[in-house]
Amino acid sequence: MAFQLDLPKFEAANAQVLGVSVDFNAANTEFANKLGLKFPLLSDTRRVMTRAYGLLNDDPAAASDAKRIAGYLRAKRSWVIIDKEGIVRYVNVNDPRGVMPNDELLEVLAKLR
Repeated sequence: MAFQLDLPKFEAANAQVLGVSVDFNAANTEFANKLGLKFPLLSDTRRVMTRAYGLLNDDPAAASDAKRIAGYLRAKRSWVIIDKEGIVRYVNVNDPRGVMPNDELLEVLAKLR
């Protein structure tokens, strides 16, 4: 929801906000509609992108740990800035309860201009 509230700031920074999850399109659509999100949510059900960027919880030990099984093969809560040339300029992998670092993201975007 924080991205939706700050969407005008990201647009002013000439940035495209995208949400990515390993959930199916239907789940993403329902989530977006429920929260009134106006930015695209992409489905990485094959976990290609999340694995390529190191954002997938694919530690095999989690599969046999009752406390960690729910997060196994799920995307880690992350924020990534990729510039127009496809270069990753910022990555923040955070605890699921962590606050979204919009101010920090906007600062990084301002420095990239």
